[in-house]
Amino acid sequence: MMRNPVPFQERKTAIRGVLDLATGRYPAFLFGARLGRILPVFHFHEVTFPYLESYLVYLHENGYRTLDAAEMTQVITGERELKEPSVVLCFDDAWASVWTVVNPLMRRYNMKAVTYAIPGRIQEGKGVRPIWGQKGHDPDIDRSGNPFCTWEELKGLHAEGRVDIQSHTWSHAQIFCKEQYLRLILPETVLPLLSWPVVNDPGEPLRILSSTQVFHPLLPTRSRMSDALKHDVDLSVIRRIHDDPDAAPYLFKQHFVQIETPDEREHAIRYELERSRQELELRLDKPIHQLCFPWAICGSIADRLVRETGYTSAVADRLGGIRAAVPGQDPFKIMRLKHSYIRALPGKPRKLFWRI
Repeated sequence: MMRNPVPFQERKTAIRGVLDLATGRYPAFLFGARLGRILPVFHFHEVTFPYLESYLVYLHENGYRTLDAAEMTQVITGERELKEPSVVLCFDDAWASVWTVVNPLMRRYNMKAVTYAIPGRIQEGKGVRPIWGQKGHDPDIDRSGNPFCTWEELKGLHAEGRVDIQSHTWSHAQIFCKEQYLRLILPETVLPLLSWPVVNDPGEPLRILSSTQVFHPLLPTRSRMSDALKHDVDLSVIRRIHDDPDAAPYLFKQHFVQIETPDEREHAIRYELERSRQELELRLDKPIHQLCFPWAICGSIADRLVRETGYTSAVADRLGGIRAAVPGQDPFKIMRLKHSYIRALPGKPRKLFWRI
Protein backbone atom coordinates (compact mmCIF):
# COMPACT_ATOMS: atom_id res chain seq x y z
CA MET A 1 0.00 0.00 0.00
CA MET A 2 1.34 3.46 -0.94
CA ARG A 3 2.13 5.70 2.04
CA ASN A 4 0.98 9.34 1.83
CA PRO A 5 -0.09 9.53 -1.83
CA VAL A 6 0.56 13.01 -3.23
CA PRO A 7 -2.65 15.10 -3.19
CA PHE A 8 -3.76 16.63 -6.45
CA GLN A 9 -3.12 20.20 -5.27
CA GLU A 10 0.57 19.39 -4.76
CA ARG A 11 1.03 18.17 -8.31
CA LYS A 12 2.42 20.82 -10.65
CA THR A 13 0.96 19.49 -13.89
CA ALA A 14 -0.46 20.96 -17.08
CA ILE A 15 -3.83 19.48 -16.13
CA ARG A 16 -3.85 21.60 -12.97
CA GLY A 17 -3.31 24.77 -14.98
CA VAL A 18 -6.13 23.92 -17.40
CA LEU A 19 -8.45 23.08 -14.49
CA ASP A 20 -7.66 26.39 -12.74
CA LEU A 21 -8.43 28.27 -15.93
CA ALA A 22 -11.65 26.35 -16.60
CA THR A 23 -12.98 26.80 -13.05
CA GLY A 24 -12.41 30.56 -12.91
CA ARG A 25 -9.57 30.63 -10.38
CA TYR A 26 -7.78 33.35 -12.33
CA PRO A 27 -9.11 36.86 -11.55
CA ALA A 28 -11.25 38.48 -14.24
CA PHE A 29 -8.85 41.44 -14.63
CA LEU A 30 -6.43 39.08 -16.42
CA PHE A 31 -8.97 38.90 -19.26
CA GLY A 32 -9.73 42.62 -19.57
CA ALA A 33 -12.21 43.25 -16.73
CA ARG A 34 -11.86 45.85 -14.00
CA LEU A 35 -10.04 45.03 -10.77
CA GLY A 36 -13.16 45.12 -8.57
CA ARG A 37 -12.90 44.38 -4.82
CA ILE A 38 -10.01 41.93 -4.96
CA LEU A 39 -6.42 42.53 -3.91
CA PRO A 40 -3.94 40.92 -6.35
CA VAL A 41 -0.91 39.38 -4.66
CA PHE A 42 2.13 38.82 -6.91
CA HIS A 43 5.23 36.78 -6.13
CA PHE A 44 8.85 37.13 -7.23
CA HIS A 45 12.02 35.23 -6.37
CA GLU A 46 15.49 36.37 -7.48
CA VAL A 47 15.46 39.69 -9.36
CA THR A 48 17.78 42.11 -11.11
CA PHE A 49 17.42 45.88 -11.04
CA PRO A 50 16.24 46.49 -14.64
CA TYR A 51 13.91 43.48 -14.60
CA LEU A 52 12.09 44.51 -11.42
CA GLU A 53 12.04 48.19 -12.26
CA SER A 54 10.05 47.58 -15.44
CA TYR A 55 7.17 46.17 -13.36
CA LEU A 56 7.37 48.94 -10.77
CA VAL A 57 7.23 51.60 -13.49
CA TYR A 58 3.98 50.06 -14.75
CA LEU A 59 2.48 50.14 -11.25
CA HIS A 60 3.73 53.68 -10.60
CA GLU A 61 2.49 55.14 -13.87
CA ASN A 62 -0.94 53.57 -13.43
CA GLY A 63 -1.44 54.73 -9.84
CA TYR A 64 -1.28 51.49 -7.86
CA ARG A 65 -0.71 51.45 -4.12
CA THR A 66 1.36 48.66 -2.55
CA LEU A 67 0.41 47.06 0.78
CA ASP A 68 2.36 45.10 3.39
CA ALA A 69 1.42 41.78 5.02
CA ALA A 70 -0.64 43.30 7.86
CA GLU A 71 -2.59 45.48 5.44
CA MET A 72 -3.25 42.47 3.21
CA THR A 73 -4.70 40.58 6.17
CA GLN A 74 -6.81 43.59 7.14
CA VAL A 75 -8.37 43.60 3.66
CA ILE A 76 -9.32 39.94 4.10
CA THR A 77 -10.79 40.43 7.58
CA GLY A 78 -12.72 43.55 6.55
CA GLU A 79 -10.73 45.91 8.76
CA ARG A 80 -9.41 47.78 5.71
CA GLU A 81 -11.40 48.95 2.70
CA LEU A 82 -9.79 49.10 -0.73
CA LYS A 83 -10.42 52.72 -1.70
CA GLU A 84 -7.82 52.79 -4.46
CA PRO A 85 -6.25 50.19 -6.78
CA SER A 86 -3.80 48.22 -4.65
CA VAL A 87 -1.49 45.22 -4.96
CA VAL A 88 0.92 43.22 -2.79
CA LEU A 89 4.46 42.47 -4.01
CA CYS A 90 5.98 39.36 -2.40
CA PHE A 91 9.63 38.30 -2.65
CA ASP A 92 10.00 34.71 -1.51
CA ASP A 93 13.07 33.33 0.28
CA ALA A 94 14.68 36.74 1.10
CA TRP A 95 17.34 36.32 -1.57
CA ALA A 96 20.24 38.77 -1.26
CA SER A 97 18.76 40.84 -4.10
CA VAL A 98 15.99 41.90 -1.70
CA TRP A 99 18.69 43.98 0.01
CA THR A 100 20.71 45.01 -3.04
CA VAL A 101 17.87 45.60 -5.54
CA VAL A 102 14.34 45.40 -4.09
CA ASN A 103 14.76 47.84 -1.20
CA PRO A 104 16.50 50.54 -3.29
CA LEU A 105 13.70 50.32 -5.84
CA MET A 106 11.00 50.46 -3.17
CA ARG A 107 12.67 53.64 -1.97
CA ARG A 108 12.87 55.11 -5.47
CA TYR A 109 9.18 54.52 -6.21
CA ASN A 110 7.88 54.99 -2.66
CA MET A 111 6.45 51.47 -2.52
CA LYS A 112 6.20 48.59 -0.05
CA ALA A 113 6.97 44.88 -0.39
CA VAL A 114 6.88 41.70 1.67
CA THR A 115 9.72 39.20 1.86
CA TYR A 116 9.49 35.75 3.42
CA ALA A 117 12.74 34.79 5.17
CA ILE A 118 14.12 31.35 6.05
CA PRO A 119 15.91 31.81 9.41
CA GLY A 120 17.67 28.44 9.33
CA ARG A 121 19.49 29.43 6.14
CA ILE A 122 20.39 33.01 7.09
CA GLN A 123 24.06 33.75 7.80
CA GLU A 124 25.74 36.44 9.84
CA GLY A 125 27.56 39.09 7.85
CA LYS A 126 30.39 41.56 8.33
CA GLY A 127 28.38 44.68 7.65
CA VAL A 128 26.01 44.89 4.69
CA ARG A 129 26.78 44.32 1.02
CA PRO A 130 26.84 47.07 -1.66
CA ILE A 131 23.44 47.83 -3.14
CA TRP A 132 22.68 48.60 -6.77
CA GLY A 133 24.57 51.69 -7.92
CA GLN A 134 27.30 51.37 -5.27
CA LYS A 135 30.84 50.31 -6.00
CA GLY A 136 31.24 46.57 -5.60
CA HIS A 137 27.58 45.69 -6.22
CA ASP A 138 27.27 42.09 -7.43
CA PRO A 139 24.42 41.75 -9.98
CA ASP A 140 24.59 37.96 -9.60
CA ILE A 141 24.57 37.95 -5.79
CA ASP A 142 21.67 35.47 -5.59
CA ARG A 143 24.05 32.81 -6.92
CA SER A 144 26.94 33.70 -4.63
CA GLY A 145 28.24 31.70 -1.68
CA ASN A 146 25.88 33.68 0.57
CA PRO A 147 22.75 33.98 -1.61
CA PHE A 148 20.25 35.11 1.03
CA CYS A 149 19.99 38.35 3.00
CA THR A 150 22.20 38.31 6.10
CA TRP A 151 20.83 39.11 9.55
CA GLU A 152 22.44 42.56 9.32
CA GLU A 153 20.69 43.21 6.02
CA LEU A 154 17.33 42.03 7.34
CA LYS A 155 17.73 44.38 10.29
CA GLY A 156 18.45 47.20 7.84
CA LEU A 157 15.33 46.36 5.83
CA HIS A 158 13.19 46.34 8.95
CA ALA A 159 14.67 49.64 10.18
CA GLU A 160 13.79 51.39 6.90
CA GLY A 161 10.29 49.91 6.87
CA ARG A 162 9.73 49.48 3.15
CA VAL A 163 10.17 45.70 3.05
CA ASP A 164 8.03 43.80 5.54
CA ILE A 165 9.79 40.61 6.73
CA GLN A 166 7.64 37.57 7.48
CA SER A 167 8.16 33.81 7.85
CA HIS A 168 8.90 31.15 5.21
CA THR A 169 9.32 28.31 7.77
CA TRP A 170 12.58 27.54 9.57
CA SER A 171 14.39 25.66 6.80
CA HIS A 172 12.18 25.62 3.65
CA ALA A 173 12.71 21.85 3.67
CA GLN A 174 12.19 19.14 1.13
CA ILE A 175 12.22 15.66 2.71
CA PHE A 176 12.60 12.15 1.36
CA CYS A 177 9.04 10.84 1.23
CA LYS A 178 9.04 7.42 -0.42
CA GLU A 179 11.05 4.22 -0.27
CA GLN A 180 12.12 4.34 -3.90
CA TYR A 181 15.72 4.46 -5.07
CA LEU A 182 16.20 7.03 -7.85
CA ARG A 183 19.95 7.59 -8.26
CA LEU A 184 23.11 8.46 -6.38
CA ILE A 185 24.43 11.95 -5.71
CA LEU A 186 27.53 12.55 -7.82
CA PRO A 187 29.81 15.61 -8.04
CA GLU A 188 27.99 16.66 -11.22
CA THR A 189 24.48 16.32 -9.71
CA VAL A 190 22.62 19.62 -10.03
CA LEU A 191 19.42 20.59 -8.21
CA PRO A 192 17.96 24.04 -7.43
CA LEU A 193 19.37 25.25 -4.11
CA LEU A 194 16.06 24.99 -2.24
CA SER A 195 15.24 21.57 -3.73
CA TRP A 196 18.06 19.66 -2.03
CA PRO A 197 16.49 17.54 0.76
CA VAL A 198 17.00 18.36 4.41
CA VAL A 199 18.05 15.30 6.45
CA ASN A 200 18.45 16.56 10.06
CA ASP A 201 15.89 16.07 12.81
CA PRO A 202 14.16 19.03 14.54
CA GLY A 203 16.51 20.91 16.88
CA GLU A 204 19.68 19.57 15.24
CA PRO A 205 21.99 21.81 13.18
CA LEU A 206 20.57 22.20 9.68
CA ARG A 207 21.95 19.51 7.34
CA ILE A 208 21.10 19.87 3.66
CA LEU A 209 22.32 17.42 1.07
CA SER A 210 24.40 18.72 -1.83
CA SER A 211 26.66 17.43 -4.58
CA THR A 212 29.42 17.07 -1.97
CA GLN A 213 27.57 14.11 -0.39
CA VAL A 214 28.82 11.74 -3.08
CA PHE A 215 27.05 8.34 -3.27
CA HIS A 216 24.20 9.33 -0.97
CA PRO A 217 21.02 7.85 -2.52
CA LEU A 218 18.31 10.21 -3.74
CA LEU A 219 14.69 9.26 -3.04
CA PRO A 220 11.48 11.06 -4.11
CA THR A 221 10.85 14.26 -2.13
CA ARG A 222 7.94 16.36 -0.92
CA SER A 223 7.65 19.51 1.14
CA ARG A 224 8.10 19.21 4.91
CA MET A 225 4.79 21.11 5.13
CA SER A 226 2.97 18.31 3.31
CA ASP A 227 1.48 15.31 5.12
CA ALA A 228 4.36 13.08 3.99
CA LEU A 229 6.29 11.00 6.51
CA LYS A 230 10.04 11.69 6.38
CA HIS A 231 12.26 8.82 5.23
CA ASP A 232 15.88 8.57 6.36
CA VAL A 233 18.65 6.54 4.73
CA ASP A 234 20.78 4.25 6.93
CA LEU A 235 24.26 5.81 6.95
CA SER A 236 25.94 2.42 7.32
CA VAL A 237 24.53 1.39 3.96
CA ILE A 238 25.78 4.62 2.42
CA ARG A 239 29.29 3.58 3.42
CA ARG A 240 28.75 0.24 1.68
CA ILE A 241 27.54 2.05 -1.44
CA HIS A 242 30.66 4.22 -1.35
CA ASP A 243 32.74 1.04 -1.57
CA ASP A 244 30.59 -0.45 -4.34
CA PRO A 245 28.40 2.19 -6.13
CA ASP A 246 27.09 -0.32 -8.67
CA ALA A 247 25.46 -2.29 -5.86
CA ALA A 248 23.24 0.64 -4.75
CA PRO A 249 19.97 -0.61 -6.32
CA TYR A 250 20.48 -4.05 -4.78
CA LEU A 251 21.41 -2.69 -1.35
CA PHE A 252 18.32 -0.52 -1.44
CA LYS A 253 16.14 -3.62 -1.64
CA GLN A 254 17.55 -4.69 1.72
CA HIS A 255 15.43 -1.97 3.39
CA PHE A 256 17.86 0.68 4.52
CA VAL A 257 15.18 3.36 5.01
CA GLN A 258 13.70 4.41 8.37
CA ILE A 259 10.35 6.23 8.47
CA GLU A 260 9.31 8.75 11.12
CA THR A 261 6.14 8.22 13.15
CA PRO A 262 3.06 10.45 12.83
CA ASP A 263 3.93 12.04 16.20
CA GLU A 264 7.46 12.80 14.97
CA ARG A 265 6.01 14.35 11.81
CA GLU A 266 3.74 16.65 13.81
CA HIS A 267 6.64 17.66 16.06
CA ALA A 268 8.83 18.46 13.03
CA ILE A 269 6.16 20.59 11.35
CA ARG A 270 5.40 22.46 14.58
CA TYR A 271 9.13 23.09 15.06
CA GLU A 272 9.43 24.57 11.55
CA LEU A 273 6.56 26.97 12.19
CA GLU A 274 7.36 28.00 15.77
CA ARG A 275 11.15 28.23 15.49
CA SER A 276 10.96 30.44 12.40
CA ARG A 277 8.55 32.92 13.99
CA GLN A 278 10.42 33.00 17.29
CA GLU A 279 13.84 33.50 15.71
CA LEU A 280 12.68 36.30 13.43
CA GLU A 281 10.91 38.08 16.29
CA LEU A 282 13.96 37.76 18.52
CA ARG A 283 16.47 38.91 15.90
CA LEU A 284 14.42 41.70 14.36
CA ASP A 285 12.35 42.84 17.35
CA LYS A 286 9.15 42.85 15.33
CA PRO A 287 5.94 40.78 15.34
CA ILE A 288 5.80 37.94 12.82
CA HIS A 289 2.19 37.20 11.97
CA GLN A 290 2.19 35.78 8.45
CA LEU A 291 3.63 32.57 7.02
CA CYS A 292 4.26 31.76 3.39
CA PHE A 293 4.26 28.00 2.87
CA PRO A 294 7.15 26.85 0.65
CA TRP A 295 5.84 25.96 -2.80
CA ALA A 296 2.43 27.02 -1.37
CA ILE A 297 2.06 23.45 -0.05
CA CYS A 298 0.04 23.12 3.15
CA GLY A 299 -1.02 19.66 4.29
CA SER A 300 -3.80 19.01 6.78
CA ILE A 301 -1.38 18.88 9.73
CA ALA A 302 0.40 22.10 8.78
CA ASP A 303 -2.97 23.77 8.17
CA ARG A 304 -4.00 23.00 11.74
CA LEU A 305 -0.66 23.88 13.31
CA VAL A 306 -0.18 27.23 11.55
CA ARG A 307 -3.39 28.39 13.24
CA GLU A 308 -2.06 27.24 16.64
CA THR A 309 1.46 28.68 16.51
CA GLY A 310 0.94 32.44 16.62
CA TYR A 311 0.24 33.30 12.99
CA THR A 312 -2.83 35.22 11.85
CA SER A 313 -2.59 34.56 8.10
CA ALA A 314 -0.76 32.40 5.59
CA VAL A 315 -0.02 32.08 1.89
CA ALA A 316 -1.06 28.58 0.77
CA ASP A 317 -2.59 26.81 -2.19
CA ARG A 318 -6.11 25.40 -2.29
CA LEU A 319 -8.28 23.88 -4.98
CA GLY A 320 -11.16 26.38 -4.77
CA GLY A 321 -11.24 30.18 -4.81
CA ILE A 322 -9.60 33.01 -6.73
CA ARG A 323 -5.85 33.63 -6.94
CA ALA A 324 -6.04 36.91 -5.03
CA ALA A 325 -6.78 38.21 -1.53
CA VAL A 326 -10.56 38.59 -1.19
CA PRO A 327 -12.54 40.09 1.71
CA GLY A 328 -14.13 37.36 3.80
CA GLN A 329 -11.93 34.49 2.64
CA ASP A 330 -9.95 32.15 4.90
CA PRO A 331 -6.90 34.29 5.89
CA PHE A 332 -4.76 31.13 6.03
CA LYS A 333 -5.35 30.31 2.36
CA ILE A 334 -4.12 33.40 0.51
CA MET A 335 -3.31 32.59 -3.11
CA ARG A 336 -1.04 34.55 -5.42
CA LEU A 337 -0.22 35.16 -9.07
CA LYS A 338 3.08 35.05 -10.92
CA HIS A 339 4.60 38.52 -11.10
CA SER A 340 4.39 38.55 -14.90
CA TYR A 341 0.63 39.11 -14.56
CA ILE A 342 1.28 42.61 -13.20
CA ARG A 343 1.19 43.65 -16.87
CA ALA A 344 -2.46 42.57 -17.06
CA LEU A 345 -3.61 45.03 -14.38
CA PRO A 346 -5.87 47.79 -15.73
CA GLY A 347 -3.61 50.49 -17.13
CA LYS A 348 -1.43 51.42 -20.08
CA PRO A 349 0.18 49.63 -21.86
CA ARG A 350 -1.84 46.60 -20.76
CA LYS A 351 -1.31 42.97 -21.80
CA LEU A 352 -4.01 40.37 -21.24
CA PHE A 353 -3.71 36.76 -20.06
CA TRP A 354 -3.11 35.13 -23.43
CA ARG A 355 -0.25 37.55 -24.23
CA ILE A 356 1.48 36.76 -20.92
